[in-house]
Amino acid sequence: MINIALCGGYGKMGRAITDFAAQSDNFNISYIIETPEKCLLTNLGLGIMLADVIDHADIDVVVDFTSPVSCLEHMKISVENSKPFVTGTTGFSDAETAEMKKIAEKGQVFYSPNFSPGVFILGRLLGTISELAKNDYDIEILEMHHNQKADAPSGTALKLKDILLGSNPGYSVIYGRKGVSEPRSRSEIAIHTLRGGDVVGDHKVIFAGNGERLELTHKAVSRKTFAAGVFKAVEFVVKQQGNRLYGMEDIFVK
Repeated sequence: MINIALCGGYGKMGRAITDFAAQSDNFNISYIIETPEKCLLTNLGLGIMLADVIDHADIDVVVDFTSPVSCLEHMKISVENSKPFVTGTTGFSDAETAEMKKIAEKGQVFYSPNFSPGVFILGRLLGTISELAKNDYDIEILEMHHNQKADAPSGTALKLKDILLGSNPGYSVIYGRKGVSEPRSRSEIAIHTLRGGDVVGDHKVIFAGNGERLELTHKAVSRKTFAAGVFKAVEFVVKQQGNRLYGMEDIFVK
């Protein structure tokens, strides 16, 4: 049995994780860490702070789906107390990403903006396709999420962008379009964001050439897929000894 302290347990992903754990014999949610405001709104009391329970024996790993600021705070607390840390929080700035990497030098930290196996496969395909399609296709990324998602573009869209830049290091990146501009340059990647309804997560990468168009799409219809991926990450990271930042490639690439 792996005991988990779950930060952000009353959010959308937090609820998916608690539901998954409740149906499993291998995982137990020992503590739910939430802001006092959210706990009061849900009539669940004042909540628990991670710092107050991190040294308890019934915590084997900390899982976080909160905000960048809270996530980094929880990450530091976990690493300082020799507890592995898993997070899917998105919206980090470049400076916050750099801080995450620095913290991970002192502990086992697993980060992924998307825990879906399908998205990981999509990323691997993009690495191959963008190399083959170099210089002959315009590249556009389209993502859509529910109307409560705070950060834009999604962490997944940014990850896909980074993969594409790996094959096209000289390309520039733009975010949406407005007004009159020069004709589109071949050497750019554009990211477009949609928000609405209860969409779990849609991502599409379009390679538009002359007379043809190649589109790769991933649509998540349930957060259960993400939750299952989180627990794969949990099982993986608690077995690791090396101090570094781990990701989905460490699970899927042998």
